[in-house]
Amino acid sequence: MPTAPSAAAPPSALPSAPPGSIESRDPATGRVWRRFDPVSADAVAAAVAAARAAQPAWAARPLDERLQVVARFHRLLFARRAEVAELLVREAGKPWADAMASEVLITLDQARFYLDEAPRVLRPTTVRPRSLAMLRKQVHVTHEAWGVVGVIAPWNYPFMLAAGHTLPALLAGNAVVLKPSELTPHSGVLLGELLHAAGVPAAVLHVLPGDGATGAALSAGDVDKVFFTGSVATGRRVAEACARRLVPCVLELGGSDPAVVLDDADVAHAAAGIAWGRFSNAGQTCVAPKRVYVTAPAYEPFVAALAGVVAGLRVGPGEAAESDLGPLIRPSQAAALRAQLDDALAGGARVVAEGALTAAAAAGAAADPEGSGFFPPTVLADVRPDARVLREETFGPLLPVVRVRDADEAVRLANASVFGLSASVWTRDAAVGRRVADRLQAGTVVINDSVIVAGMAEVPHGGVKESGMGRSHGTAGLLECVRTKTVVTDRLAGVAQPWWFRGAPGARAAAIEGFARLAHGHGARERLGGLAGTIRLLRGR
Repeated sequence: MPTAPSAAAPPSALPSAPPGSIESRDPATGRVWRRFDPVSADAVAAAVAAARAAQPAWAARPLDERLQVVARFHRLLFARRAEVAELLVREAGKPWADAMASEVLITLDQARFYLDEAPRVLRPTTVRPRSLAMLRKQVHVTHEAWGVVGVIAPWNYPFMLAAGHTLPALLAGNAVVLKPSELTPHSGVLLGELLHAAGVPAAVLHVLPGDGATGAALSAGDVDKVFFTGSVATGRRVAEACARRLVPCVLELGGSDPAVVLDDADVAHAAAGIAWGRFSNAGQTCVAPKRVYVTAPAYEPFVAALAGVVAGLRVGPGEAAESDLGPLIRPSQAAALRAQLDDALAGGARVVAEGALTAAAAAGAAADPEGSGFFPPTVLADVRPDARVLREETFGPLLPVVRVRDADEAVRLANASVFGLSASVWTRDAAVGRRVADRLQAGTVVINDSVIVAGMAEVPHGGVKESGMGRSHGTAGLLECVRTKTVVTDRLAGVAQPWWFRGAPGARAAAIEGFARLAHGHGARERLGGLAGTIRLLRGR
C-alpha cells in the first residue's frame, strides 16, 4: 500500500501543511518539496493484515522466482541510479558522490550478494547424527519465512539501510511492511516503487510514510519480527513492544565508535581515513569514528595531519560541486551539536581545526543562524573525560582527539562506553592491530580504515551493549529473516527405541549405564566394559 506524494508542485507553490502530514524537506533550504498523507494506526493494521494474507503465496513461490525479482530490481536500480542519487541529494542533503557511493552502490552490492548466496544459505540441509544412540535418525534442517516483517528505517542512509533489511526478508519469503523515517519518506517510497516494478506484489510489500506513532503501531502490530535502526531510546520502546508479544527484533542503535591510533601508525593515512569516516554524510553515520585515542608518540603528528585535512573541507548544499559535506538533516541537529561543542569548550577543550562553509552555505547561515543546518567539520583537543562529546553519541561533524599513554589506556578508554557498535585501529603492524581489535568491545573492528564495514554486503553488521542486538548484512543478516525448522525421521519404523519403557526399571537403568560407558568411556577397557549392558539395552531386557 505505497502512498503517493500529495503534491508535485515546486516548494514555493505547496499549500500550508495539513495536520499530521509527512513532509520531505530539502535540508539545504528547509523548504518542503513533497508531502505525504499521514498513516494512521488503523492503516498500519490494514497493511499488516493485507501482507499476512498475501505472504503464503509469496513464500510458496520457488526461490528461483524470488531471485529473479531481486535480479530485476538490481537491473532497475542500476538503470535509475542517477535518479535515486539525486533524490538523496535533495531529501537527505548528501553530496551526489556520497549518495551514489554510500547508498546506491552499496544497495547494488547487497542485491548481488543475496542473489549469489541465498541459494546456498536457504537450501535444506541434512545433518548426520553423531551420537551412537541416534544413528538410526535422519535429520533435515529447513528455513522458513517468519511471515510478516516490519522494517523501521532511519533517515541518515534512508535507501541503503531500508533495502538492507527488505531485500533479504523478501528473498526469504516474508512479506514486508516498511516505515521510512518521517524526515526522508520519499526515499522509502522510491525503494518500494522499484521493488514493485521488479515484480514484488503490492500486497507483499507496503511502504507507509509516517511519524513515530506509525512506527509504534507497526512494532506493536501483528508482525512476526521487527528490524529497527535508530536511537537507543526508540530502540528500547521497540524492544518493549516486541517483548510484550514475544516476537523477536533486530536493533541497530547508536554508536560512539572509538578510533585507536598507535605509535607506529602512518599518521597521514590515519588522518585521511578518520577524517573521511567522521565527516562523510556530514558526520551523520552510526559507525563513524567519534572518539580518537592517539598514543603519545603519534599524537602531535596526527593532530597536525588531521588539521591539514579538515581545513580543506567545505560544507555546502549537496548539489554544489564544491561541497565535501552537505547540511545536517535538520537545524535541530545543528543545535544539539553546538550544545556538545559548547560543553567541551567550557571544560577547557580547544578547537584545533575547522572546515569552512561555501558561499551558498555562509549566505544561508548569515540569513538565519539558528535555522541553518550547515555545520563546519570541527576537531577538538584537550577534551575532559566527562565531556558530553566523549560520553554521548555525537551525530554530526564534531571530533574529539585524546592523547593516551599507550595501547592499554586507549583500549580502556575506548571500552568505557555504553556503546559498542564499531571501532577502528590504525597501525603498520597488522598482527598488533589484530591483538588490539580483539580487546575492543564492538560488533565490528576495522584495521587501517573506517566506516566501510557497514557497507560491505558480506560482513555481518551490528553492535553490542547499548548499540543493539542481532545482525544485518552477510549470511547472518539473511538468517535473521528465517526461522530454522528441523524434521527428524526414525528410519526403523516399527522397531521400539531402546530407552522406551521396556523391561524392569532397574534392569533398564543398568543397561543405560552400560551404554554410557560404551559411548563415552575413556579407554578401550571401560568402553568394552559397557558392551554387555548396551546389548541388553538393545534387546529390551
